[in-house]
Amino acid sequence: MNEATILILGGTGNTGRPLAELLLRESSADLILAGRNLKKAETLAAEFNHNFNGDRVSARQVDAADAASLRQAFDGLDLVVVASSTADFAPDVAAAALRAGIDYLDVQYSTHKVAVLQALSPEIVAAGRCFITDGGFHPGLPAALIRYLAPQFDTLTKARVGSVIKIDWSSLTFSPETMDEFVGEFMDFQSIAFRDGRWQKVSAWSMMKPETMDFGPPFGRQYSIPMFLEEMRAIPELYPEIQETGFSVGGFNWFVDWLLSPIIMVALKLSPNKARRPMGNLMFWGLRTFSKPPYGTLLKVEAQGQVDGLREKRQLILCHPDGYLFTAIPAA
Repeated sequence: MNEATILILGGTGNTGRPLAELLLRESSADLILAGRNLKKAETLAAEFNHNFNGDRVSARQVDAADAASLRQAFDGLDLVVVASSTADFAPDVAAAALRAGIDYLDVQYSTHKVAVLQALSPEIVAAGRCFITDGGFHPGLPAALIRYLAPQFDTLTKARVGSVIKIDWSSLTFSPETMDEFVGEFMDFQSIAFRDGRWQKVSAWSMMKPETMDFGPPFGRQYSIPMFLEEMRAIPELYPEIQETGFSVGGFNWFVDWLLSPIIMVALKLSPNKARRPMGNLMFWGLRTFSKPPYGTLLKVEAQGQVDGLREKRQLILCHPDGYLFTAIPAA
């Protein structure tokens, strides 16, 4: 039986690199590290082959914005994993994967990307392919964690998922495209939660007085703002008795949350394309300058419901000191 060949688009990046290392440790797949910088990919591939005593890793130059480049890169693969800042090119990447007859997995948050893949769903099914989207830690894990806890209740009535993302941004490097996409999430952001039997948008006034969740030491009680994830849409359908559910994302730091974010949102609304790059630079300056320890990434589920006629509560926490490795682990 031939081993699978997996191409990681963005294989030298902050998520792609730890993902490749996990796959080398936990699978026997052959890997191709792909990106615009061939030299960087070749250097990392040689490092992996040395560290893992083999020749399972190779490099390939790929431009996600170039359909011909994608078509050539996907030849002979089993799976493409999108770990790069390419949500804007999701239609091209997905179409190239379909043409090549390969499967697909991505880890980015993007409502635009989800809409593109939903539109392609009939073609994906007809081709017998498996496309998995939102496969990181969030999006990716929140709905799965609720489904993990739900069987502990006879009736599940409430399930809140919150996150803390505290990163030492000064220790990381990002491409201009990554910064563009990161800031672009502000345009995709939908502050929606399931309350009183329906999904509803959270008012601007409510966001000025956000809910809090106790994440325990070292983070303690943190405020968080509802953020709709497509994976959460099915939770009320799976558990019809549920009265409240949703995912909330915690803040970065006081300066970015309360001063920069409103400026960035207004600028992106007025000029979505021209404002991306300068707002991205401004955002990362704020992250690097004002983010302070403790650092770490954490997901917490608070659930309640009925067990043998009594009201019960359960909670579950997943955490990791490295947010990018935390994204790579569920993908792997």
